[in-house]
Amino acid sequence: MKQTAGGQMSFLDHLEEFRKAVIRSLIGLVIAMFACYYFAPYIQDLLVIPFREHAIGKLALLAPTEGFVVRLKISLISGLFLSSPWIFLQLWLFVAPGLYAKERKKVFPVVLFTSICFISGAIFAYHILPWATGFFLSFGTSEVENTWSLGRYLDYVLRLFLAFGVVFELPVLIYFLARLGVITPAFLRTYRRYAYILVLIGAAMITPPDVFTQVVLAGPMVILYEGSILLSVIAHRRYLAASPLNEEEHRSERSTAIDQAVEAETPSPKPEGE
Repeated sequence: MKQTAGGQMSFLDHLEEFRKAVIRSLIGLVIAMFACYYFAPYIQDLLVIPFREHAIGKLALLAPTEGFVVRLKISLISGLFLSSPWIFLQLWLFVAPGLYAKERKKVFPVVLFTSICFISGAIFAYHILPWATGFFLSFGTSEVENTWSLGRYLDYVLRLFLAFGVVFELPVLIYFLARLGVITPAFLRTYRRYAYILVLIGAAMITPPDVFTQVVLAGPMVILYEGSILLSVIAHRRYLAASPLNEEEHRSERSTAIDQAVEAETPSPKPEGE
């Protein structure tokens, strides 16, 4: 990486490194996408299983190009999950220069844990897919037949996989924010109720537009948030240990700042005779 005389990278240097990281990530994604295109029919059969378990009819192709577009979408999303370790590695290498030497050595455990969380979200989504599919098929009656498009069904499935994959990255995000001192466990506990509201809003934004899926996604998000608080405790302790001041000194510094603020707000007594 290019650095200035003071050992610092300029904004343009950071932008150039980010551009290289994006290009390498896209190259890995395209390669994985082409590899997954060969297996797209098998992946499609796997994704259609929850529908076949609850429906009597078959999925329909409602446009001449729908089948081909579906294969491309399956290849793209499958390639994204397949190449996720490579993409997370590029992201880590981009931010690594701003970390301590000990932290830079943890590149492979971090990339592995981040990839596992992302893929675990998709696996979890696949396990709740039969429930969601059965729920929506239940609205069919003797007078109303369920006729689903293959493209619409797989759009719903793939968006569900992406949504849960992103949500399962919440512990990683909170851990690093706590490790950098941006947030603290006390902050996460204090604003827990507001976080739950943001969880519901986030679930509504990243899931398909139906209440059932949003509620199903909100449950894991709450559990992951509570688990992230425990991770933030570990991360915050390491942040305090790595900073120039230890934990006791941090507390003393905060107490001194509070005392000074109270003294500044307390009016001084007037001299006698005034």
